[in-house]
Amino acid sequence: MTFSPDTLSRLMKFPAFILIFGLAMLLGGCADFTAGPAPLERTVDPALVQTHTRAGKVYCARGYLGVFSIGMMQLADRIDQKEGIVAVSTADLEYGRLQDWLIEQHKAGKLDEPLVLLGHSYGADDMIRVAARLQKENINVDLLVLIDPVTPPKVPTNVKRVYDVYVSRPGTDIFPFWRGVPASVEDPKITQLENLDLRKAKVDFPTDNIPHNYIDKNEGVQNLCIAEIRKVCPLRTVWMQTHSPGSAVTQQPTPPTSRSTQ
Repeated sequence: MTFSPDTLSRLMKFPAFILIFGLAMLLGGCADFTAGPAPLERTVDPALVQTHTRAGKVYCARGYLGVFSIGMMQLADRIDQKEGIVAVSTADLEYGRLQDWLIEQHKAGKLDEPLVLLGHSYGADDMIRVAARLQKENINVDLLVLIDPVTPPKVPTNVKRVYDVYVSRPGTDIFPFWRGVPASVEDPKITQLENLDLRKAKVDFPTDNIPHNYIDKNEGVQNLCIAEIRKVCPLRTVWMQTHSPGSAVTQQPTPPTSRSTQ
């Protein structure tokens, strides 16, 4: 298992990192304790993709070590099995593998449907890094969904829309961990941004007690994310009327707007 410099720097901030890292190595080099490597290939398997009723590919990144983000696995399953949009859950520290794989698939002409990146906690932060890497290859991201991002970089201009759902915690948000904060974009004229602070927003589910390690498992939060994903992932029959197999994604972005409940 190898770590990027920014990931290693971040991990070293945790007092228990060395002990956990050693244990991970003893367990076969795995730095995520919830699952093995994500089955990315299934998202481009033609036979499997055609069994899904909606066009699109959704990649859901778990947070630190995975143990605090098992809701992302549940959410990926909901999107894949109930919403009919092909989806997989990945480990946070797999983001380097994910971005390289997405670039390979793009060059092979296999990223021909709406692309959605979704992440929780540090997984949300790293999905922004994935988007930035894709920008260098001129690959657009139709939707970036962030759940309680912790230290998010600015979102690059190849992302068409950002939906950030988080819970502000004024007493502890000064610390760069175990928190949720609003996202920002490099150019608001290009990228739509919606920051939804559940501490202040009016939604149809209770929000008075949603801790950082539970927000991804909250059904109401998951429903909000799925509603956004459905907007960019149309029924496959509708998609095929305007897109031939193997063609580049040509979805036209709507005029950028920014909304916030900060």
